[in-house]
Amino acid sequence: MSSPEIYKGWIIEARPVFCVEVWNSGGKCFIPVHNAKNEKEALKQAKRWIDMQTEPENEPQPEISDDFPPPDNFDDDDMPF
Repeated sequence: MSSPEIYKGWIIEARPVFCVEVWNSGGKCFIPVHNAKNEKEALKQAKRWIDMQTEPENEPQPEISDDFPPPDNFDDDDMPF
């Protein structure tokens, strides 16, 4: 890692980055791993990233229907105007 320097008002610093390539049914993906000290640690962090992608909270939510409110519960008398 280099020492930070200022260039045209920007602070810049060179850092080593591991590029981990992964594949699944959706295709190929590259994961840049910034804080690994070696390849083994980069693979471990990539596995953590994969785990985060497969957690239930990251699954797509069902789409909200365009019918709001549902037609059977709509009453014209509820309109404020």
